[in-house]
Amino acid sequence: MRIATSVLSMLTMLSACGTGEGSIAPGDEGKDAPVDTGIDADTDTDTDTDLPTDESLVDRMSIDRLVAHLDALQAIAEAQADTRAVGSPGYDESALYIAEQLESAGFTVEWQEFEWRVWYPTADPVLEAGGTAYEADSDIALLAYSPGGTVTAQVTPVDVIVPITGSENTSTSGCESSDFSGFPAGNIALIQRGSCMFSEKALNAQAAGATGVIVFNEGQSGRRGVVEGTLGEDAELAIPVLGATYAVGEALVAAAEAGGVEATLSASVVSESRPTWNLLADLPGASDDLVVVGGHLDSVTAGPGINDNGSGSALVLELALQSAALDRTHANTLRFAFWGAEEVGLVGSSIYVDRLDDAEIERHIANLNFDMVASPNGGRFVYDGDNSSTSGGYPAPVGSDLIEDLFTDFFDGEDLSHAATAFDGRSDYGPFIYRGIPAGGLFTGAEMPMNGQQAEAFDAEAGVAMDACYHQSCDDTLNIDPLLYLDMARAAAHATESMADIPELGARQARSHVDPALEPPTHHALSTHGGCGGPEHAVR
Repeated sequence: MRIATSVLSMLTMLSACGTGEGSIAPGDEGKDAPVDTGIDADTDTDTDTDLPTDESLVDRMSIDRLVAHLDALQAIAEAQADTRAVGSPGYDESALYIAEQLESAGFTVEWQEFEWRVWYPTADPVLEAGGTAYEADSDIALLAYSPGGTVTAQVTPVDVIVPITGSENTSTSGCESSDFSGFPAGNIALIQRGSCMFSEKALNAQAAGATGVIVFNEGQSGRRGVVEGTLGEDAELAIPVLGATYAVGEALVAAAEAGGVEATLSASVVSESRPTWNLLADLPGASDDLVVVGGHLDSVTAGPGINDNGSGSALVLELALQSAALDRTHANTLRFAFWGAEEVGLVGSSIYVDRLDDAEIERHIANLNFDMVASPNGGRFVYDGDNSSTSGGYPAPVGSDLIEDLFTDFFDGEDLSHAATAFDGRSDYGPFIYRGIPAGGLFTGAEMPMNGQQAEAFDAEAGVAMDACYHQSCDDTLNIDPLLYLDMARAAAHATESMADIPELGARQARSHVDPALEPPTHHALSTHGGCGGPEHAVR
């Protein structure tokens, strides 16, 4: 079993010009002083150019340097309310750290500014009904992007099935405007999770005159806990929307049918637009063709985000620093990207791709994505670029299969087990594949437990979450497996160096075949992460 109890103890065993609208780095006005991470760029990044002529980027991957970057990000989080979430000082300090490291290696860093919608609760949600005060987290939760507000009104069930019969998504509660025929305007709508998006249910309720919405879980095995998810930042809602357990919904349905029940529902939130940044740094090649190597820099608000996704950020940083140290001119330009606002909906990477015109899209040969690559009970998962081994994948642009082969061939050559993870676009490669740009990447697992077959293949613990600290405060520097991390870093280095000299992958002719009727991939935290996420983090 490869669960690290201490990074330091494991280390003793392992000694060893962009596109889009640029802007300046964030200023110091109104910010705390930059965090002293204790890392000297000249010594710790070890970008000595006096190297053996046959040394590869794979050879340059060092767990010491990778963990030094993680330690720096941890120190930043600890000095900034234990988070590196977008919009926080911790994110801005993380970006400054990355930029300083890149600039010390000779890169010019572009700060690509964009606006994003800040949304966060300022207090626990409230639901009181029939003399019961329900508990936040265990009974109820506020759906992301819910408006704030307080309402006291009668609760009206809407086309619910209680007790539930049938499989998942049997219930169509609230999915049609006709479900609200005769709905008493001013009441709170009680809606069941099921076959359509939370936002559709809430918008239909609002149109019918509801003053608040409670979405309770559907009731099947695995769908009885608190509904946690998102309404989407673009939903034009003005009423508060809570998620609830099946048990809460069941009790409210019974009370409503027994003569009626009045409830008080309250949500307190901040919702506004703020600026933030992607960081982009190019290593010029012999041509202008681009391979974008990226990972998201932001954490969730709950913690420092060291595995998710300090591990990917540190890896992309090291790939950049060591590529510069090798001082070779490749066929293609390498663009190293550190995406902002991934945890709130793939915002930064979507902005980047949306700002590309057709000619710039044509320059992009591929995107390599690294998101959660050091899970403490994880495995070597490779995005299924041909959708041959997993279900639920997004249609893969031509060439994605060849990127997958780069990773799997490396692992095979090192006699390391690996498995496919769904090519579902629920991380920052999603916006790229939606525009027909081939992509691939690595992942080591989120909150889903290891099954027996995986545990045997990866020398992990069956029945235990791949990352038990996923999206929690304990996602710190003790929440990684350095051995696994180094395996993934070396595979990433092999793919990066290989892609730097691959001409096209047959991708350009495939881009005209992207079907505009297909829905873009959705964000991992709102559904699943790399194909291994949990059922309660959903958009429906």
